[in-house]
Amino acid sequence: MPIKILAFDTTTELCSVALMIDHHIYDHKIVASRRHSEEILPMINKLLAEAGVTLRSLDCIIFNRGPGSFVGIRIGICVAQGLALGADLPLVEVSSLVVLAQGAWRIFSIKQVISTIDARMGELYCARYYRMSDNSCWICYNEESIMTAETIATDLTCSTMLKGSWVLAGTGWNNYVVLKNIKINDTIFLRKIVMSPEAQDMLPLGAQRFRNKMFLTPKQAQPVYLRNKIVST
Repeated sequence: MPIKILAFDTTTELCSVALMIDHHIYDHKIVASRRHSEEILPMINKLLAEAGVTLRSLDCIIFNRGPGSFVGIRIGICVAQGLALGADLPLVEVSSLVVLAQGAWRIFSIKQVISTIDARMGELYCARYYRMSDNSCWICYNEESIMTAETIATDLTCSTMLKGSWVLAGTGWNNYVVLKNIKINDTIFLRKIVMSPEAQDMLPLGAQRFRNKMFLTPKQAQPVYLRNKIVST
C-alpha cells in the first residue's frame, strides 16, 4: 500500500529533508553548519508545498535518533516531536549509522558497510552492517560504538570476518592517515566515501519500520549519543 512519509536529518553539518508520496521521492539538502534550527522548518514547508500535500495528510514522520552532533540530534528530535504532536502523527526512528549504510548501498550496491561519524576527541561513532541477501533489511555485526581510527583500521586489516566487498562510508575517517592510506589484504575489496546521513536514505528504512508498526509517540523519542561526555558540536 502506498504511504506518505516525511524524513529529515540534522545530525551532521548537512541538513536534509525528503518526502515519499506514493513511491515518488522529493528531497532537498544544504550544508547548514550551525543553522539547522533556522533552516529545517522552512525546508520542510517548502517540500510539502512542492509535493502538494499537507503535514496532516502524511502517515508518519521519520527522525534520526543519532549518533552525531549533540545539538543537531536535539534539534531534529524537538522538531519531530513538535510536528508529530501538532499533526497527530506517529514517529519512526532510524540510526544515523544505518542511514549511512543505506546511502552507500544506493551509490555502490555493495552489501557490507562500515559506517562512521566524527565523534571528535580523536574518536569515531562506528558500526558494521550487512544487507540481507533478499535486500529486506540491514543486520548490524556489532553494537554501535565509539572507536578510535586505529581500532577500525585493525579490524579492517586483521579481522578474519571481513571478506568480500566493503564500503567505508561516513564522516571523520578521512581525517586519519591510518584510514585514508589503509592497506588491506587480498580477501577484501574496499571502497571509501566521505558522506553524511541523508533524509532520502531514511525513507526506505523508515517505510519498512512503519509497515512493521514500529511506531513511537513524541514522548518516546529519545536521542542516542553513545557517550556520556558530550562534546559541543
